[in-house]
Amino acid sequence: MPSLNYLKMNNKELFYFTGKCLALDENPAFKSEIIEKCKNDLIEWEQFVGLCNNHLILPAIYLKFQSHGIIEYLPEELAEFLKEVHHLNSVRNKQILLQLQEIMNILNEHEIFPTLLKGAGNLLDGLYADVGERILGDIDFLVPEKDYLLSAELLESKGYTKFNDIPKYDDVESLKHYPRLSHLDFVASIEIHRIPVNVEYVSWFNSATIYSERKSVTALDGCFVESDHHKIIHNFVHSQLSNEGFLFGSVSLREMYDLYLLSRRFPLAETIPHIKAKQKAIAYFAFSRLVLGLDESFFSGTNFAYQILLKKHSLNQNSTFFYNSHRSLIFMAQRIFTGYIGQILKAFYSKDKRNYLLRRINDPKWYADHIGLYSRFFIRNK
Repeated sequence: MPSLNYLKMNNKELFYFTGKCLALDENPAFKSEIIEKCKNDLIEWEQFVGLCNNHLILPAIYLKFQSHGIIEYLPEELAEFLKEVHHLNSVRNKQILLQLQEIMNILNEHEIFPTLLKGAGNLLDGLYADVGERILGDIDFLVPEKDYLLSAELLESKGYTKFNDIPKYDDVESLKHYPRLSHLDFVASIEIHRIPVNVEYVSWFNSATIYSERKSVTALDGCFVESDHHKIIHNFVHSQLSNEGFLFGSVSLREMYDLYLLSRRFPLAETIPHIKAKQKAIAYFAFSRLVLGLDESFFSGTNFAYQILLKKHSLNQNSTFFYNSHRSLIFMAQRIFTGYIGQILKAFYSKDKRNYLLRRINDPKWYADHIGLYSRFFIRNK
């Protein structure tokens, strides 16, 4: 019988265990703990794989286990599965690199030189151990505002089509990014950004900020990527502000892993003076240190916001009731106070907001889309 020190992990323990697996390079002594758990059959592999799959880190986990000699202690079927996932992702990412070359050829011909954002930019910039380590979703890239609609027009002329038609109540010229485009011959959808982040954050992190430090990459001519400094800021904004991670008490292990890799290139502490939401950034960096099992060389700060994030995340992990009720309460509050009352108040003193509001309430499709928003949220939240 296993000792009490080797009881199987609950949700929270499994989450932290997985985080430490991602940072094995910094803590190779953790290898013996993983092997011991494998030998004593103390890892619920189905739960572990489900968590890694939800956070899109299975290829990264495979590479960590392989490079640290852990893969041989896994059940044979699981080891083969992880190897196949990594292989398939490598094939897909190589196809995405070819797709990126095609996109650059189209845009460069018209003197448009995009800046690749997030995962695609990191892949081109050699952040990962190999081409299959990072699962990519969309290809996100930023273009100057004067080239925003032209870029979409050029790609649509080459066979890219919108996932969904642009609603009449929306003004495409003021969107953060053009509606998602896909092509039958390519694996990834693309998002052409007019601005890099949600409009409420562009006062301190915008296109001009990114362009001031962007860099070219040897992997692909005709495009740029963000500086490592700005990649860290963008990672924080996307994870904790745009996706409301701090508000909901949630974090993405994939984004934390990107943050860890970026921290090896640029000190996290040096980004803090350039972030307006400093307290939330400190909380995110400190919480990432905890989850990944890193020391203060990663990030040494902490604050009250960190305690709040830690508490909310722990409650989410330990209680399905708290997770669902907390998310539902925030969702409904946002719809009522920001979505309804806030829009009406803004309409009183802004002609643009007034016209936007009138377009929405006079378009039957807005009501259908609105109902769909509620349906998707509550079905997902069950």
